[in-house]
Amino acid sequence: MMKFVFQPLIDLRHHALAGFEALARFRDGRTPQAHFNEARLAGSLVDLELRALDQILAASHAIPDGLLLTMNASGPAIDAFAKQRPELDPRLAWGLELHELSAPELCGRARISADELGCLLLVDDAGIGYATRERITQLKPHIVKLDRSLFVHYRSSPEAHEHVDLLLAAARAINAQTLVEGVETAQHLALAQDLGFDYAQGFYFSPGLDAQQLPEAMAGLRQRLGIDTPGF
Repeated sequence: MMKFVFQPLIDLRHHALAGFEALARFRDGRTPQAHFNEARLAGSLVDLELRALDQILAASHAIPDGLLLTMNASGPAIDAFAKQRPELDPRLAWGLELHELSAPELCGRARISADELGCLLLVDDAGIGYATRERITQLKPHIVKLDRSLFVHYRSSPEAHEHVDLLLAAARAINAQTLVEGVETAQHLALAQDLGFDYAQGFYFSPGLDAQQLPEAMAGLRQRLGIDTPGF
């Protein structure tokens, strides 16, 4: 029913592959959003998320030693995952991306649960839904991940410009690192570097890839952009 693809996360300061985000795909062709929304309405969202997290753990053998692997989850799923005490592959660094639609009253323990698991906590899609400056200040995530829609309109929209600047200031005030998604062009990459982001992901580097595609794709990334891809 479910499989996962892996999209590269690029360390902009060292021009190197930092890791991957695991992204769910469903074999029936429906979008992940459709499946997770359906589960939310049926009251089975956490069960579906936990199945997804377990399957990512099983698929993590495809990721080389020392890289970061991030997984998406709601606040309740992060707490339930921590209670399971899963065995995370010690070869890797792990991250949990807190979903932007997870309500604040359900996320108060997200940083504590992530710490119990030995995972980094990421606030996903900052600037959208509940992923506000207040969430950043309250939870003190390790990484703040900026939503694509704000980033791509940074130059053209004064509102987006101001919003991005405020989110970056909030992240830096708590010494969090920053990651931007939606880097699709060389101009996007230059903007991400100008704004001082630590990490980036997007189709300019690579789409999400099946595990068997990773070696060839990472060799291509190295040849095309000169990015160091350790382990490949």
